[in-house]
Amino acid sequence: MAQNAYQYTTSAEAIPFAPSQTRVKYKAARWTRRERLMVTFVSAVIMILMIGVVFSSMQANAARTNEATMQSKIDATKESNDALRSDIQSKTSKKNLDEVAKKYNMTLSNNNVRNINQ
Repeated sequence: MAQNAYQYTTSAEAIPFAPSQTRVKYKAARWTRRERLMVTFVSAVIMILMIGVVFSSMQANAARTNEATMQSKIDATKESNDALRSDIQSKTSKKNLDEVAKKYNMTLSNNNVRNINQ
C-alpha cells in the first residue's frame, strides 16, 4: 500500500502551469432601428396600461362613493316615508276623526252613512 501511495500526486502538481490568457473585450452591439422602435412601442403600451389601471381604479372608487351617498339618501327617504305613513294612519283613525268632529261641533248621522262593501 505504501508503494501505491507514492504514485499519487497532488492536484496542484498534476496541472501543468498554464500562462494567463488575455481577455478580449467586445463592444456592445448597437441597437438597430427596429429594436429601438420595438422597445419604444412596448414601453408606450406598458405606460398606457399603467395609466389605464390607475384611471379605472379611480373611477371604481368614485362609483363606490356615489353608490354609498345614494344609498344613504334612499335610506333617509324610506325613513321619512315610513314616518309619513304612520302619521297618515294616526290622522285617519276613527278615534282622531271623532275628536276632530267633536272639536268643530260636528255630529255623525247614521242616515247618511252607507256601507259600500256589501
